[in-house]
Amino acid sequence: MKAEVTWTNTYTRDCSPNFSENLELARHRWYGFKEGFSSSLVKRAIVDTRQDENTVLSVLDPFSGSGTTPLTALENGCKAQAIEVNPFLSFVGVTKCITKTKTSAYLIEKMNLLLEETPLEISSPLEGVSTFSPGQNKSKWLFNSSVLRGYQSLLEKIEAIENNDDQRVFLLALYTSAMKCCNARKDGKCLRYKKGWELLGYNSSTLREEFVNNCLKMIEDLERVPLLNCEIESSNTDSRTALKEASSNSIDLVVFSPPYLNSFDYSDIYRPELFLANYVGSNEELRVLREKTLRSHVQYSWKQHDIPDSLWVKNIVSLLEKRRENLWDKLIPEMVGSYFYDMESIFRELYRIAKNGSGLWFVVSTSAYAEVEIAVDLILADLATQQGWELMSINALRKLRSSSQSSKGIRLRESLVICRK
Repeated sequence: MKAEVTWTNTYTRDCSPNFSENLELARHRWYGFKEGFSSSLVKRAIVDTRQDENTVLSVLDPFSGSGTTPLTALENGCKAQAIEVNPFLSFVGVTKCITKTKTSAYLIEKMNLLLEETPLEISSPLEGVSTFSPGQNKSKWLFNSSVLRGYQSLLEKIEAIENNDDQRVFLLALYTSAMKCCNARKDGKCLRYKKGWELLGYNSSTLREEFVNNCLKMIEDLERVPLLNCEIESSNTDSRTALKEASSNSIDLVVFSPPYLNSFDYSDIYRPELFLANYVGSNEELRVLREKTLRSHVQYSWKQHDIPDSLWVKNIVSLLEKRRENLWDKLIPEMVGSYFYDMESIFRELYRIAKNGSGLWFVVSTSAYAEVEIAVDLILADLATQQGWELMSINALRKLRSSSQSSKGIRLRESLVICRK
């Protein structure tokens, strides 16, 4: 395949690969994510794919993450399908898409009743678990005991709510509030403790104040964007499995951003939320979840490694193997080969379930290890065409800096790849 990255293109104006642009938008702002793209990118894909304004597209995101694609699809009169392996992220994405069924006055009254119930603090099962709370011989901890106890009190009251949508709204407000009262914040691939975290003094009162603010914000957004008569299908599972079970010729548009080839383990960075929301209760359960993720990181030791039948990929893996001693992790060559093998299978199934004329839009960044630059955007475009997709364009959206442990000085890029069936 002959492919060329276009730096001068019209997509840089409204197809930002930065989720931060969503933080002022109704519903999109309900939970802050560092990873993800803007809703304007999804809207551009819908506009470019639609034959006319009355066409109801079926839009799929096989790595729905923060839920930008399904929510934007619903906002623009489309049907939405979302697949996400991380149960917490799947919960957030689905909750953002709920239909408004109750008045604002009803939800505010419900919120006040939750806050009035006592006790305000009860013992938390996370006290004493790892670094979640203070304890003997611990120099750092994620949550002060009062925060965890206040969280547990509100959690049990919210879980007693019978209406599923009401419960979802208040649960998401609580999860958001808890992370606002966390002594650490997300920074790249890890959690970093906030400056002067010991003096911040987060407690159950702080948590309740955050809870009120987040509830009111969500209630306001439900009023502004009610999403009436919307249709969404969501699956909390491995996309490689889910796509094989999907019906052929059923999708009009696919918009997604796969895990980047940067050894970023999303089940690790969202570990606090997974425990807080009771999606995992131990490191063993977290390990089981990690096993289901795309092989884009080395945080899990998979028993099997694969490589696609691509000379491009095989040459890169061979070069990395020769530089194995210079790599920060010896399994990076196997990770690279398995990542492209997994993505090839994704493109194969997406082609099968897409209708003729369907669009395939995805955002991805290049990568580098031990001075070996990996043109992930070009390689994925090539793998997609090998599965039948017609390449329309590869558009560079912005430049990135590589980490010093990957390849200092190499400038990476984030690109938008567009294909058509």
